[in-house]
Amino acid sequence: MSSLPAADVLSLEARNDSAFVWALVLARLRAGDEEGQALADTVLEVAAAAPSARLNLLLTDGDTVTATAWGDSLWYLTRAGGGTVVASEPYDDDPHWQQVPDRTLLAASRTDVLLTPLKEPLT
Repeated sequence: MSSLPAADVLSLEARNDSAFVWALVLARLRAGDEEGQALADTVLEVAAAAPSARLNLLLTDGDTVTATAWGDSLWYLTRAGGGTVVASEPYDDDPHWQQVPDRTLLAASRTDVLLTPLKEPLT
């Protein structure tokens, strides 16, 4: 992504880093990227510019959850009856919580969880 339109930045309701990162993701989604690609490319771009950034992002369309673990903890729990919960940490003592490895893209549907390692950004 070569640039973010100034109008998108100026129209953000919040002036903080999360809003800026969301604007980067949204620009990729509007350009036609799939959710996983939009999150992964944004994380790699921001991490290249700010190597110590913690970039756990989560996006859902109501049927699927796509998330990144980058520099902070991320966990998921697949429920026996279907569905997956994604959280920064387990919220109960269920022994089935699984930690997502750092620098990983998670894609979860009602029946499957796919974990894909993210490559380190080129500096």
